Amino acid sequence: MNEKTLEFPAKVYEEGKVKFLAPALPEGWEKATSPSGMPVFFNPHSKLSRDMAVLVVRTYFEKKGIRVCEPLAGCGVRGIRLAVETGLVSKLVLNDINKLAHSLIRENVKMAGLMDMAEVYSMDANALLAAHSTGKLRFDYVDVDPAGSPAPFLENAVRACQSGGLIGVTATDLAPLCGRNIPSCMRKYDAVPYASPYSKETAARILLGFVARTAARVGMSVSPVLTFYKRHYIRTFVKVTYGKTLAKESLKNVGWMFDCESCGSIRWSSYAEPITLCEVCKSIPHVFGPLWLGELASRNFVLRTMEKAYEADMNDACDLLRKILDEVQNIPFYYRVDEIGRKLKSSAPKPVSMVERLRSIGFSASLTHFDGQGFKTDAPRRVVEQVFSELTSLKTQ
Repeated sequence: MNEKTLEFPAKVYEEGKVKFLAPALPEGWEKATSPSGMPVFFNPHSKLSRDMAVLVVRTYFEKKGIRVCEPLAGCGVRGIRLAVETGLVSKLVLNDINKLAHSLIRENVKMAGLMDMAEVYSMDANALLAAHSTGKLRFDYVDVDPAGSPAPFLENAVRACQSGGLIGVTATDLAPLCGRNIPSCMRKYDAVPYASPYSKETAARILLGFVARTAARVGMSVSPVLTFYKRHYIRTFVKVTYGKTLAKESLKNVGWMFDCESCGSIRWSSYAEPITLCEVCKSIPHVFGPLWLGELASRNFVLRTMEKAYEADMNDACDLLRKILDEVQNIPFYYRVDEIGRKLKSSAPKPVSMVERLRSIGFSASLTHFDGQGFKTDAPRRVVEQVFSELTSLKTQ
């Protein structure tokens, strides 16, 4: 079988260190967020996501012989790249319920010379994961990357992962996660979102909070090593560890956000704390969550991953990791300069100017990769607005 004998138009692509077959993309696909309606799903826009999976697996696992599963594999390029480019994989399980995808994956596995280590299935993803949820059948790395929400697959993905293993999770349903479809978010993630100026980070934290709560139900804790937003998706990588006590500790990072529309103050509290009025003006705040309130990434892990990205000449990944490395991780929201400008009816200084000034007066502050107009700081809203006004005045002098 090749691109001429498949049941649909296909072509050979090259990504990373592999060549593979995938559907020939229609004219003008570059303008689309995600190519759809194809016989087998393949999205060139997600190359960075696949690059990051390769880098994370290379960084996280120190020894060869890991077992990898991609239960929603599409054309299989992600799993194949993991095997070829990390040199760590001893068993690769690729699955897609789509029969055309199954045939295409098998062909791509042959092209990559991985027939001895790869198993290719055409099963329901949850059935495949459930079949690998005990003992030595479990995987060291499970990558859940659906077109849409990962929620239906997460519990079985956790069960199919070894203690101390890693799970990669992607969510492309940003409208519900960012608060533009509240009922959908409640149904999928059992969380109330909020369409705030910092909703992209909220989306990541709702996803990660859901992963933590899902893992806790089966007695596992989660520790995020890397989380990021890019273009049309949220991506997180978490270490999972068995232990009910550890699971309870992990849940201490899950809680609620309080956003007061009256005075602009923002605060957060643990899952178990009661919901209260705004501490500043006693108004009724927007309350949303539950969501992850802890760090979204491990600074040491990001640094080591960035070194590997530099060695591999993965420039886009290196740029993104550098931004995440500089980002304050323990503040679960950010300000947007244009949002503050609208409130104060003023022009806006650059986010980097806000960061520099806030640091100079003793506060933590950084830019954020979630939003080019955003910055993170532990300074109170009144201080942020004061600094904003000072910089605006200097700008107009």
